Amino acid sequence: MNEELRRELGVKEDKPNDWFETLYSGTTESGDGIPWANMAPHPIFKEWIDQYRLSEKLKSALVVGCGLGDDAVELESKGFDVTAFDVSNSAIEICRKRFPKSKVDFVQADLINGIQDWNGKFDFVLEIFTIQALPPKYEATLIKNISDFVSEDGIIVVVTEIQNEKRVYENGPPWLLNSDFIESFVNNNLKCISNTAFDNPEIGDEIRLTIFKKC
Repeated sequence: MNEELRRELGVKEDKPNDWFETLYSGTTESGDGIPWANMAPHPIFKEWIDQYRLSEKLKSALVVGCGLGDDAVELESKGFDVTAFDVSNSAIEICRKRFPKSKVDFVQADLINGIQDWNGKFDFVLEIFTIQALPPKYEATLIKNISDFVSEDGIIVVVTEIQNEKRVYENGPPWLLNSDFIESFVNNNLKCISNTAFDNPEIGDEIRLTIFKKC
């Protein structure tokens, strides 16, 4: 994304969340203008969860940066009690309109600030492309706050695009992660139990689906 477009969307390093509301307030239930809106569960996540044998101990789920809500509703269909949040009020309003019969608790919240009331509360935490949508200087904070959400013996599933180049503000958004993000999660009392690479990403060098378990 060039500097002119960053200005148009209001993307500022010291106000990293503002541009999400700019995007979502300009769309409808169709998702027009939202570049990451599949209007369906993310295909890599969908393929994985349809095949993965989930433990019966996993009851509660949290979707980080839920966007227009499809991944949250997919988790609900698998029997989870789901909370899903986004920093954009407009995104949350659209989720509620799109899925009026869903029991997912769609909530506006800020990942950078963290949500202490949720720490250790969720058996299953899902993060897709949220870290890379925020400037690199927030990476450590984001990973810590995501890690804090998971309960003892719970798991975190991360879907992210990987690049070999260094993460710098001038090159985004998105600010694709480097493979060392795995170590960052491990340093937050998690163990990497699976790390699958997928070729042919739309941008970057590859997509990873990585699973972490609380130590």
